[in-house]
Amino acid sequence: MGRIEFGRLTAAWKGEASDFTPLLAERLDQLGEAVGVPLAQVGRAEVWTTGGRRIDIVTEDADGATFVIENQYGRADHDHLTRGLAYAVAAKARGLVVVAEEHRDEFRAVGQYLNDLAQKHPDNGISVWLVEAQAIRIDGGIWAPMFTAVVGPNDFVRAVEQDRQRAARKALTPDEFLALHDSDQQRTVSEKVIAWWTREGHKVRYGSTNVRLGAPGPSKNGSRTVVVVYADGTVSVPLHSYAGQNTGIPIASLTTDEFRAKTDRLFGFSGTEQWGTTAAGWLNAETAPQLRTFCLDVAAAYADALLSTDEGDIP
Repeated sequence: MGRIEFGRLTAAWKGEASDFTPLLAERLDQLGEAVGVPLAQVGRAEVWTTGGRRIDIVTEDADGATFVIENQYGRADHDHLTRGLAYAVAAKARGLVVVAEEHRDEFRAVGQYLNDLAQKHPDNGISVWLVEAQAIRIDGGIWAPMFTAVVGPNDFVRAVEQDRQRAARKALTPDEFLALHDSDQQRTVSEKVIAWWTREGHKVRYGSTNVRLGAPGPSKNGSRTVVVVYADGTVSVPLHSYAGQNTGIPIASLTTDEFRAKTDRLFGFSGTEQWGTTAAGWLNAETAPQLRTFCLDVAAAYADALLSTDEGDIP
């Protein structure tokens, strides 16, 4: 029987914003299981607010309702809770999830108070989940996050949530994804991107709000994400995945200063993002060819790494 080891988040992911937030943004389905709400598998990380602050993650549920997620190491503080609430109110979000290693008793009381209000005023209230996180691994393997909800809506409110999402989170069909686009031009661009990626022999995987372009690469399932495309023209680039955070196998050519600088210029990143997200509308008729070149370069790097990696080294 394997030996289970628990640790603090910093033991597994050194940087909160640089390491843990991007990981969480890719594992929202796991967080959703902990809180009892089927969240989209991939969310947008480091979202700027009108006040010049950043929200850690913004995602959606199966109905397209907004959920705001704030995460931090150590004990939750007022800043993350109030910032998350402020953005959730402004965005008319359906729920706020605060992830930390520990939650104060007074914050638990606030969370329960807000959930009581949400029960009485379901059309205007915001449901709140407080989640405690820790790192876990078996026999010295790769660390994984473990989430435990310590505060959430009561059974009645949760039943309402589940009834509204009775179909649960499911992958969109190609037609459903295209129907999310607000303009014919944006829809046409997305259609072309998906078509040429498929013609290249690569896979596309539809989520509940996006489409993920993937390519064969060194990983347990033999595939790695290249980019994630949203209906509003936003593109997310999993730079931390290129560096091997999820698989333990970094792709050397995708972690050089030269590659990073080129990526930053193309997508308008600042050089610090580990899960880079463009502005809405970035993907258009002019940038689509540049995205194609970028994706093919990443896929080629994956293929080279796959050839040089022994199967036994893949976790």
